[in-house]
Amino acid sequence: MYKKIPSSAPNNLTLPSDTVDEKYWQTAGSWSYTITPSLLNELRAGFVRSDASRVFNFDGRAFTNSLNLKDIQRDIFFNGLPNFSIDLYTAFSKSRPGFSISDNFQIIDNLTWTRGRHTFKYGGDVRKLRARSDLGFTTGNNYGDFAFGPTFTGYGFADFLLGVPAQSAIAVVSRDNDGQAWHYKFYAQDTWRVSSRLTVDLGLRYELHPAYSDNGLNIANFDRSIPVTGRVLIMSDPKAREYVAPGAALSFNACPASAINGIPCTPIVTAEEAGLPEGLRKTYKTQFLPRIGFAYRLNDRTTVRASGGFYNMIILGSVFYSLTGTVQSDVRNFNNVGSDGRPIFTLPETRTPGSGVRGGAIGTFEFRTANQIDFRPPQMFQWALSVDRELASHTGLRVSYIGSRSYQLPWAPDINMMAPSTTFFSQRSNLERPFPNFGLIFSRDAGANALYNSLQVEANRRLAGGLAYTAAYTLAKNLADNAGPAPSGFAGENGGGRVTNSLDRRADRGDVYATRRHRMVNTLVYQLPFGRGRRFLSQASWPVDLLAGGWQLSTILTLQSGPFLTPVFSGGDPSGTNAPSRGAQRPDRLGAANGSVPSPTRDQWADRSAFACPGRAAGPLQFDCRVGAVPGRDPNPIGRFGNSGVGILTGPGTFAWNAGMQKRFAFGETVGLRLEGSFTNLPNWTNLGDPNLNIADSNFGRITGVRSVDFGGGRTGQVSLRLEF
Repeated sequence: MYKKIPSSAPNNLTLPSDTVDEKYWQTAGSWSYTITPSLLNELRAGFVRSDASRVFNFDGRAFTNSLNLKDIQRDIFFNGLPNFSIDLYTAFSKSRPGFSISDNFQIIDNLTWTRGRHTFKYGGDVRKLRARSDLGFTTGNNYGDFAFGPTFTGYGFADFLLGVPAQSAIAVVSRDNDGQAWHYKFYAQDTWRVSSRLTVDLGLRYELHPAYSDNGLNIANFDRSIPVTGRVLIMSDPKAREYVAPGAALSFNACPASAINGIPCTPIVTAEEAGLPEGLRKTYKTQFLPRIGFAYRLNDRTTVRASGGFYNMIILGSVFYSLTGTVQSDVRNFNNVGSDGRPIFTLPETRTPGSGVRGGAIGTFEFRTANQIDFRPPQMFQWALSVDRELASHTGLRVSYIGSRSYQLPWAPDINMMAPSTTFFSQRSNLERPFPNFGLIFSRDAGANALYNSLQVEANRRLAGGLAYTAAYTLAKNLADNAGPAPSGFAGENGGGRVTNSLDRRADRGDVYATRRHRMVNTLVYQLPFGRGRRFLSQASWPVDLLAGGWQLSTILTLQSGPFLTPVFSGGDPSGTNAPSRGAQRPDRLGAANGSVPSPTRDQWADRSAFACPGRAAGPLQFDCRVGAVPGRDPNPIGRFGNSGVGILTGPGTFAWNAGMQKRFAFGETVGLRLEGSFTNLPNWTNLGDPNLNIADSNFGRITGVRSVDFGGGRTGQVSLRLEF
């Protein structure tokens, strides 16, 4: 199968539009072979490619070469343009056309053996994964960035006409990202029919997921196991050292430099030297996943089922991508303002004398983002107990208790965070950091946890007499500490937001934003009883049946409580740790109140007076959150974070009723027209969005928008006519 979805995207000024192509390839094959009457083998193989690429429909390379800009490569391996940024004017620029190509080649083999009361299944799944994407550091990248301000003439456009930028920058992008990995999965399963009433399932699964390596050599990692200095890890190919940005190496005092402030230099070592795979982290090799379950038929109308087992959660490309372009971010910067205030160079010259390598002060380099060296794939232990009961013909009831405990979930700390202090962060020494040669060191770590428990009740009626329905209710509680300090959705495979307090992950434990405490979903399909073959007008003439017969109504009704919300504040740093650089901060709670109000409205969904900025008491300065912000202006830090928790408020719930009608007009046995009309939020019910959660804002608790997820937005309708043959 091949599918291509083209579109266009406009550019600035007179540049032609980009062509955006989304292309998909898919091919698969299978072979089943009956070895003996009781032994069957099935082999399957397939390949899937997803290619989302953007094409710049202009020969930027030739245009740039015609400008004869000095020190700009003439054979840049990607299309683009220089970035001319002019004060008060739209920039003449073109970001590098992006691309993202994902490949998945998969081979699966399953062997089924039936012997007596046992059905054994064995199998394996081997996948070769590849993820390619563009790499870039600035807008112009290798083509150059030139900033024209009112520096020399007092007017930016005049400086542009004279060819005298205030600053220039030339990035060095040598190769694009090209990640590859092999994943392996094997299993054995036994379905044992113990008796006519009891069936037991036993299984064991083993999976091996080595980290992605990069053919582009653009990845690096930080090893925290070396005290004080740490060490930077790169791939073993000798060219990997060439791609380390000189400015980055200067900024973290890379070896063989001399010690500074008593702190030795930071080694840069290859994966081979560190005894690690080329993915720059260890491969977890003991991922055994046992599972067990049974089904027991109490009588002809009642069945009990129970199961328990370990499951893994596969980490794919996003954790790998966090390692790309870290110490390889090579941008050469040039200041064109001389000591006399006059320009040092004029275009087509693009740089001042010197290398343009500017190493920041030691301790300012920010490593974004590392992976924990002994990163373990996340796993889940899931258990379930359910009772199924046939209530009447075609109608059944299921009551279930379903729970899970997830562990080794990814989360996002700054492993170089200082301990809280009553000293302003700007006045603290970098020697207080665990690794003084660095600033921030963001990481993707394993170790977070989640606990989910739910009661689920579901009634079903199979289609009979023209009617089918499902009515399902879930009561759930989901606690986790991987979603960050103020989550607004489920945490992805990277973990949630960057945590505020990296020394206390459990401080972010709370109700998961998107797991609603109460959720009810009802679906119904009803064949209207009019027309041929139905209760009324069963002998209708062709014209009458054409208009009135064969219609079907379908509806989905969703009722759910609101998401779990977290109050925040802005404007200060009460912990003295530069917390605003990491993410959201939570306030203090005053007393036992959590900010809920008895009868919430869109103008006051939460009580602001239940909170205070950390370091403030109830009163006139309660919401002045500048504690620890600026020395000499604001109060000193209090050496701690706010004590308010995650998910302590509940937002507005959702009511969504969607409905549709459809009818098929038959023209013979194989040809027909299907007419469908459907509406989301049929009554156009207003589902309120989340309130303002910043206590430093006087509009805290006020709702100014509507919810758009879960079909909670405004009413929409569509009518379609489809020819089927």
